[in-house]
Order: sequence, then C-alpha cells, then structure tokens
Amino acid sequence: MTNKPWFSVLKGIGIIALLTMVWLVFFAAIDTSGSNTNYEPFNGASIICAVISYLIILFILQYNKVVHLKEEIITSYNAIEIKQLHVTKLLDQLQEVTDKIVDHELKMSVKNTFSELIEEEKQSDRLTAEGNDANHHQTKKKFTSNSGSNNFHDHLSQHSEKVTKLVERIERDTKGRADESLRDLMREIKEAEALVTNQRLYYNDTVSQYNKSIYALPFAFLRGTLGFKERDYM
Repeated sequence: MTNKPWFSVLKGIGIIALLTMVWLVFFAAIDTSGSNTNYEPFNGASIICAVISYLIILFILQYNKVVHLKEEIITSYNAIEIKQLHVTKLLDQLQEVTDKIVDHELKMSVKNTFSELIEEEKQSDRLTAEGNDANHHQTKKKFTSNSGSNNFHDHLSQHSEKVTKLVERIERDTKGRADESLRDLMREIKEAEALVTNQRLYYNDTVSQYNKSIYALPFAFLRGTLGFKERDYM
C-alpha cells in the first residue's frame, strides 16, 4: 500500500498540514501586532511556507538518496571487477592443473578447450589492463561516460559466456576421469562466476533505483545542474 501513488499524495498532504501548524505556532510566537486572531504576516503565509518547507525537505531527502545510490553503483562496479579478476586467476590455475593431468588424451582435450575459449579473453584482458594503466589517474572516468559502461558490459557478457562454455565442455570431456583437484577447481570457478552474476544483478537493481530517483520531483528540476545523469545497465 505504501507504494501506491495515492498513498504518497496523502502522506504529502498530511506533512504539509503538519508543517502549516508548525508555521502558525512560529508566527504566533514572533507576532508583535497584538492581534489575537491573525498572526500571519499575510493571509496564507503559513500554507505557503509549509509547501516550500516540504519541497525543501523532500529535495534534501532525494538528494541524499541519489548520492547514496551513486556511491553504491561505484562500489558495486568495483566489486564486479574484483570478482571478475578472481575468475581470471582461477582460469590461470586451471591451466596449471591441466598440465599435471596424467591421462594424455584427457590433458589434450582440456588444453584444447581451454586454449580455444580463453586465449581471446586473455588478449581482451591485456588490452583492458593497458587502457586502465594509461588512465590510472582517472579511475572513475568510466562512470561519466556511457561508452565506457557499454564497453565493460559487452566485455563482461562475453567473458561470462566463455567461462560457462569452458566449464560445460571440460566437465563433459572429463566426466568420470577428472581427479579431485580438477573437480574442486571447476566447482570454484562456477561459484566465482555465480558471484559475478549476483553482483551484476545487484548493480542493475541499484542503477534502476538511481535512474528513477533522479527523475523524481522536485529533484528532477536540478538533476542536470547538479551533474546527475542516467547510468547504463550491465
């Protein structure tokens, strides 16, 4: 019920009514005219001041919410990068474990699958790392550029697809023949990739809340002036 538009309207009217009473008390306290019936400096002053006060309070609350959501987006974005880096490290470990497989046929099957699906990803990672090093002094620049967000979205989607395909093919090829270390590593890779997926879902949910909040009145009138822009999903 609290999410219904009519409930928000009623709540707003109630707050304005309460603020009107507060202003009436305030005007009565500072009144020096000696009147016992009209304490306002002009007719309707209490209502006007109440509406203005309500808008100011609403704007401050919305501003704090938007700032908090923006920080959450940045934090979530960084968390995705960290979790993604962990997946990449696990894939490197998978290559090391593969080298220790005794069964030659099994080893070659895993190595071929790994090379086919991951080599392109490693090249992409190197290019991304070089770009990050070149712009190290602007680590948050990606949050002011839609193209940067879209590029990362494409990169992350391709990476997830390749990791999923890699795990499925290796599990299929090694079914019944993989040793415990390989099985444990594959399970860890799947769990790490699931964490990345969950973090992306949280990121998108936060972006959704943020994009809605910057268009809420009265904050929408000053969102451009304050530098708040829509964020892209990933």
